[in-house]
Amino acid sequence: MKKILFILVFLAVFAIPVCAEGENGGDGIYLEEYKISGADKLTDTLPESTKDYFKENGIDPSDYTWVNGISGENVFRHIRNFLKDGIKTPLKCGAGILGIILITGAVAAACEGQGAMSAAVYASVLSTAAVLAAPIYASVSASVGAMKACSTFMLSFIPVFAVIVAASGAPVTSASSSGLLLLATQAVSYFSSFVILPLMGGYLALSISSSVSPLINRSGIAEGIKKIAVWVLSAVSTVFVGILGVQTAVNSAADNLTVKTAKFILGTAVPVAGTALSEAVNTVTASMGLLKSSVGIYGTVAAAAIFLPLIIELLMWRAVLIVTGAVSELMSLPKISSLLKAVDVMISLLVGIMLLTLAVFIISLTVVVTFGKQ
Repeated sequence: MKKILFILVFLAVFAIPVCAEGENGGDGIYLEEYKISGADKLTDTLPESTKDYFKENGIDPSDYTWVNGISGENVFRHIRNFLKDGIKTPLKCGAGILGIILITGAVAAACEGQGAMSAAVYASVLSTAAVLAAPIYASVSASVGAMKACSTFMLSFIPVFAVIVAASGAPVTSASSSGLLLLATQAVSYFSSFVILPLMGGYLALSISSSVSPLINRSGIAEGIKKIAVWVLSAVSTVFVGILGVQTAVNSAADNLTVKTAKFILGTAVPVAGTALSEAVNTVTASMGLLKSSVGIYGTVAAAAIFLPLIIELLMWRAVLIVTGAVSELMSLPKISSLLKAVDVMISLLVGIMLLTLAVFIISLTVVVTFGKQ
């Protein structure tokens, strides 16, 4: 009975705009519900770069037709633009590293068998580290910043989305999913602040030290960190999405029963106007369902827009590091190759963390939108 009263209160609140917007039809109801739910404030919590990107491309959930602008051509055009922006710094650093490798190779050929060769190799490793350290750490910091920005956005998005899901006729699904999503958001924020950045910075420093010192061997540490991180993140993500999927599937049936019971009570218990009120409930829940889908997709697009430029930049770094590492091996410079491989391992781990985080948010919102339909 409490569930029925709960949903009746929600439907009554969101049914208020029906009379005021009768002349504008469904679009007027949608816009009023969009404003009442607080969804019009979601853009305020996005990073400035994402706000500008959304404004330029007409991504605005106040008009549900914005999703019609999403097409394969547009998506690939945006990815191409991200590639152009993300490749600049890696290419510059890659050119510098190739120059160091070629010079060191020439010196090695001229000084083969001489004691000066060892000093030249270590100097080249330090030069490579100097070229890499600042831009790589900047990319790592920007990636951590993207995770924090996505967490901040989700922290304001989830309560608004939960209200919309509840008002669309799924209060039980809303309560269970919002709690899990908020927990995931806080976990991402904490993990990015106190684990990822210190871990990556420490690993980068250890990799540089081990490349110029024969006393430090970081290969075992690198593989250990990578395996543990990937295993833990994969296990946590699988458990989280699994719990959310099971809860949402079961609660969806309970929500469906609650909505049908509420409509039955309105249709039979209220004299004369009961049928009209029941139809009004159908109209409002249908409009809220549209709002839920529009805002839910907006949330997934926002998360992708925050992460995707940094992920592409990191992938460009990986490509540059793989190519320069292959050239250093070809020139028989194992010290430089070892440093480049170590940095590549660090970046591959960071890419995996970001992809898993993005996947958790997108899959979670998709599950709620899909199973929450009435």
